[in-house]
Amino acid sequence: MLATPKPDSTSNQTAEGSRLTRLVESHGKKTLIALVIIVALGFGLRMDKVINPLGDPGDDAFAYRALAESLYEEGSYGGRDFNTPSDWSPGAPLIYSAAYYATGGVRDGVGRGVEALLGIAAIIVAYLLSLRLSRRRSAALLAAAFVAVYPPFIHSTGALMSEPPAIFTLPAAVLAFLWADSRGSPWAWLVPGLLFGLTTLIRPEYLAVALLFGVLLLFRVWRDSSQHGRDKTKRVVVRALVFGLAVFLPIIPWTVHNYISLERFVPITTGGGKATFVGTNLPADGEYQQVKADLFEQYTGKALDPDSKELGDVDPVPLFDRAAEKYPELSRDAALGRIGKENFRKYLKDDPAGYLGMTIRKTGRMWGTGIGEAMSSPVGALVQKGLVFAGLAGLFILAWRRRWEAIAMGIPVLTVTAVGALTLAPPRRNEILMTLMLPLAAIALTEAAAWIAGRVNSDRPATEKTA
Repeated sequence: MLATPKPDSTSNQTAEGSRLTRLVESHGKKTLIALVIIVALGFGLRMDKVINPLGDPGDDAFAYRALAESLYEEGSYGGRDFNTPSDWSPGAPLIYSAAYYATGGVRDGVGRGVEALLGIAAIIVAYLLSLRLSRRRSAALLAAAFVAVYPPFIHSTGALMSEPPAIFTLPAAVLAFLWADSRGSPWAWLVPGLLFGLTTLIRPEYLAVALLFGVLLLFRVWRDSSQHGRDKTKRVVVRALVFGLAVFLPIIPWTVHNYISLERFVPITTGGGKATFVGTNLPADGEYQQVKADLFEQYTGKALDPDSKELGDVDPVPLFDRAAEKYPELSRDAALGRIGKENFRKYLKDDPAGYLGMTIRKTGRMWGTGIGEAMSSPVGALVQKGLVFAGLAGLFILAWRRRWEAIAMGIPVLTVTAVGALTLAPPRRNEILMTLMLPLAAIALTEAAAWIAGRVNSDRPATEKTA
C-alpha cells in the first residue's frame, strides 16, 4: 500500500514568503507600515463608536434597527406594527440580520461591529482606488487617511444606518469595474456587477448609477475590441449580459418579495414618491423638516420650528398619509409622487427662477455639510466644502490625464447629485459619494504638493541645489 505523501510545509512557507515579498516590492515597506498605522487608527475610532453609540441616532436608525430585528426574530420585513416598511431599502437590515444569525441573537453592538469592519475595508479600498488612479503612493496613503478619520464615517458607525455598508460597496464596485476592464475574461464583470447590485439594494438611487456603468461597459468593450463583425458584437453582448445579470441578481429576489407583499411591481422601495413630494415643495425650499413643519401646522393649527425637538418628536407618517389623501384611489407613495410632479410643473412654470434657486440651494446643502456635530459646525462645514472642491479638482486632473477613469469616478457623483437636485437632497446623500471624493481630493492635494515642490526646487540657486 502506497503511503500518502505529507504536505510540504516548506514549499507552502516559501509560497507565502514569495507573495509577501511581491507585496512589499509592489507597495514598499514604508508604505505598508504607514497603511497599517492608518487602518489601526481608523479601527480605533470606529470601535469607540461601537462601544459608545450615539445617544439619539434619529428615526432612520431606529427604523433600520427595527427592520433588522424583525427579520431575525419574526422572519418578516418590519412586522405588523411597522408602518410602511417598503419605504426603507432592505440592504442594510439584511446585512445586520445576517450578523444576528451568525452570532445567535439581536445585539446592536454586533451590527455596529459589522459597520466598523466594513469601514476598515473601505479604508483599504480607498488606498487601492487612489493608487490605481494616480500611481502615487503618497496619494493612496492620503486617501486612506482621509477615509480613516472623516468624521461622518465614524459618526455613522454609532448607529445602525444604511450608509456604512455602501461606504464600502460603492468604491469597491468602481475599483472592480476598472479591474474588470483590464481583464480578458467576461466573467470578471461578475464582481463589479454584484457590488453595484448590493449598493443598489442598500440605496435604490444607485440603480441609475449601475445602468450608466452598463452603458460605459458597452462603449469600452466595443471601442477596445480588436475583433470585427459578429465576433465583436458577441464579445460586447456577453460581457454586458454578465454584468447586467450580476447587477440584478441581488435585486430580483426583493422585487419578487415586493410583488407578493404589495401586489404591484416595485423594484426595491416605495419611498420615491415622498422624496419627490418633499423635494419639489418650493415654499418649503425642498427641505424635509420645513415640509414636516408646514404639514403639521396645516393639519393641527400649531406652528413648530423646523429645528425644534418638539417637531422631531412628531411622527411624520400620519402627516404624509393626510397629504396623500388628495388622491385616495392611489397608494400613498403614488399619490405623493403625483403631487410632487404637479408641484414641479406648477412652480417651474410660475416661478422658474425661484425653482432654479431652490435647486441650487438644495445641491449646496447636500454637499456643504456632513452628518454629525463635527461637520455640521461652521469649521466642519468649511472643511467639508474644501474637501469637495479638492475632489472636483482631482476629477478635472484625472479627466485631463485618464479620461475614461474620470468618467467612471464622475458617474456616481453626478448621477446621485442630479437625483438629489430633482427630489430630496439632505447632507446624508453625500456621505456615500465622499468615498470617491476623498480619493480624488487626495490626488489633487498630492499633485499640488508635487507642483509646489517642483517650483521651489527650480527656483533655488544652482549652488544650493548642489550643496
